[in-house]
Amino acid sequence: MRRLRADRPAAGAVPALAACASGALVAMAWSGPRTARWPFAAGVDDLVRWQSAQSTATIVGQVLAVVVAALFLAVAGRARRLPWILAVVAIVLLAFTKVAIPESASLSVLVALHGVKSVAAGALLGLALHGVRRSRLGWFALATGLLGGTTLAVVSTRATTDGFVALRIDSSSVFGEPAWWLVGAAVAAAVAAAVLPGPDPRRTETVPGVPDAPRRDLLRLVLYAVLVAVVCRVGVEVVGTGEYSLSLAITALVVALVVIDRVAARWDAADARTVVATVLATTAAVALWNTLARTASSVTALLAVGLAGLVVGALVAWLLPVGRLTSWIAAAALAAAPATAGLLDVEPAPAVALGVVAVAVPVLLLAVAHGDGGPHPTVRPLALALPGFALLLSTAAPVPRRVLDQTVIDDLLATLDPAEPVSPETITGIGVSLDGITVDPTPTYLLLGVSAVAVLRLVTLSRRG
Repeated sequence: MRRLRADRPAAGAVPALAACASGALVAMAWSGPRTARWPFAAGVDDLVRWQSAQSTATIVGQVLAVVVAALFLAVAGRARRLPWILAVVAIVLLAFTKVAIPESASLSVLVALHGVKSVAAGALLGLALHGVRRSRLGWFALATGLLGGTTLAVVSTRATTDGFVALRIDSSSVFGEPAWWLVGAAVAAAVAAAVLPGPDPRRTETVPGVPDAPRRDLLRLVLYAVLVAVVCRVGVEVVGTGEYSLSLAITALVVALVVIDRVAARWDAADARTVVATVLATTAAVALWNTLARTASSVTALLAVGLAGLVVGALVAWLLPVGRLTSWIAAAALAAAPATAGLLDVEPAPAVALGVVAVAVPVLLLAVAHGDGGPHPTVRPLALALPGFALLLSTAAPVPRRVLDQTVIDDLLATLDPAEPVSPETITGIGVSLDGITVDPTPTYLLLGVSAVAVLRLVTLSRRG
């Protein structure tokens, strides 16, 4: 077998594969829509503690991703093997949280392991980002793996009426722990990226002309990331504490969007579009979470549709010339398809929406990002850390509840024995026609509003650029 040479395209493909697998692992660790149900016996105070700890740990991990990326740019800008060596350590930590959970884990153990997993995921994302910092293919693979993984992670759940429930009780995540095949693929790819020769910086697929960011810009990046994380975490606390309030949810979303927009505006228009595009893709993922929570479609079928769509979308974005028209088609699909599927009471709709989003995400990432090398190194960590915005989105726009139509309830009560009165609160829907069950569309409308704002902002930024 001939030795892999650094001047061949395959040399750049190995780090890209490692980045894509690492991004998918991070997505599994961070993806966790808030829910009032959890498969362990706990009181209200314990559940509130768990939800608070889960949100905090995820936010800390996302800030750590930005800190690690900035730190490596500042002190180890030319390191090629070290990021992948440390990435293997981070993946091993993620695998440790998978095997360390005892059969009867206490809430404190789950909280601690979730914290370790979130921190390891943040470090892994920062390291992978540095490992492909000058590669257009690597940036594209990492972003596609992260956002695509966030979209596909939902198929690990079972559909329930009230919300998401983990498949197994021995899990520190709503979605369960990542599959062993994904962990093994990420480790193998990271080891190969560390051992095999890297791509020749003179090749056109890399971006040798991108200057290293000055430390002042890196410090600014970290401060902005902390600001966005704090605003999102406070928004989760405000909306998620006590009884749900639509006015508080709208206020929290508006404040977070304004802060993210003002932070993105500190960069050039093309870089700012990358941040806004990530917000749009994250909103689409949350809309899919809410939609798939009430479908009985096969998990295998959903996974197949999503993976096929992701592969097709990546190939389209990479091989075909992507123009502005394609960008807006992809943006419209991301904005409309998932939420529209959530308003439909048709079983195939969620699967179709999943495929559309999987196709649109990579196209949008490549088409909206400027130049051949993608966004500037100082905006990449911030853009990839923004899936944490899903915490606030899933709190402000929770999984829509199914409710019985009042007319159906009255008809059912009329058929009962008057000697045994039954209050409407005790009706669970058993024996009631499905035509009498409706879904509260308010969360879907909220997500549609966020998507519309993001698309309009992309339009204004394109005109500015």
